[in-house]
Order: sequence, then C-alpha cells, then structure tokens
Amino acid sequence: MDASETEQRILRAALTVFERDGFLGARMQVIADEAGISKAALHYHFRNKEKLFDRIFDDYTARIIPLVGSWDDGTDDWRGQVRRFVKELMHLFSESSLLFMAQELHRDPKKLEPRMQQRRKAPNRFVDWYGHLRSKGLVRNTDPHAVLTAMQSLCAYPSMNPRMLAGAMRMNKQEYGRFMASYPDHVADMLIRIMEK
Repeated sequence: MDASETEQRILRAALTVFERDGFLGARMQVIADEAGISKAALHYHFRNKEKLFDRIFDDYTARIIPLVGSWDDGTDDWRGQVRRFVKELMHLFSESSLLFMAQELHRDPKKLEPRMQQRRKAPNRFVDWYGHLRSKGLVRNTDPHAVLTAMQSLCAYPSMNPRMLAGAMRMNKQEYGRFMASYPDHVADMLIRIMEK
C-alpha cells in the first residue's frame, strides 16, 4: 500500500473516530486501530490529532470552495444554477460529516479564524451573483443574505441529524432514504419561489 492510500485510510478512520468520540475524546491509538495500522505508522503520517483534523477540514473546504465559486457561469439561467447548486451541495453534505465539523468549530471557533480571514477580503460570490440578477430585474428584491442562509440551512440540516429528522417525520430508514432522494428538488423549488419576481 502506498503512502497516499495509507493516508486516505487514516483520514477515513480519523473521521469515524472523531464523529463517534468527538475531537477531545479521540485517541491516536484508537484511530490507528480503526485504520488497521500501528500507532507509529499513524504518527509517521500525522504527528497529532490536530494535524488530522486540519487535513480533514482542509479537504472538506477544498471540495466546497469550487462549488461556492460556481455561481456566476455567465448565463441568466438562474433557476438551473439554483437546482444544480442545491443538488451538488446536498451531495457534498451527505458524504461529509457536517455535524462533526459544526461541533468542533463551535467548541473551538479559533480553528476557523485563520481560514476565514483570507476569505473576508473577497466578496461573497452568491451575494454578488444575486445582486447582478437583481440589477437585471430577473429576481425579487430580496436580501441575498437571507436567501443564502435559507439555502444553506435547508441543505445542511438533513445531513446534520438524519436520525432525529427521520424520527420526527415517523419514517423508517428506507422511507427517509426515498424522501431524501427527492428532497433536493423540493428545496430548489422553494428557493426558486422565494427568488422569483
């Protein structure tokens, strides 16, 4: 097994342990056991669990940044862009542990600060995109921050606590799975209705 395969195994194992035990409760030996390697091999690749968390977080943001940057594709087909974005964002959320990230960033907000300082210098792409559409009379004169907040909330919540949501809706796992397969279309429809003139 080459180094990159081993690293990927370690990262998957670390995410499993972090999700189950939290960052503070996670132990390097447990992560090594989950990955099926020795603790020495784990330390060879990642000196400590802070480095593991940073890598997981950076990998996650590296996947989301191109998606966030895709708002202005040069067309006025904003409905299609909303549909595409919602589906891709929900797919990303379903593959990533959003709840774990949210818990850790709540526990230690300073983890996010260095990463956010760089982004604060650049304008928010969605806000700019929405402003452009608004100036062309294509969408309602709604605060884009409110639309963005609604979009992120509608997309994120089901992946943050699927068991609770399924229980609240009295759905078993299969029913919830079927519902979630159609949910991105429902979200896109709602957002489009919010944005339409």
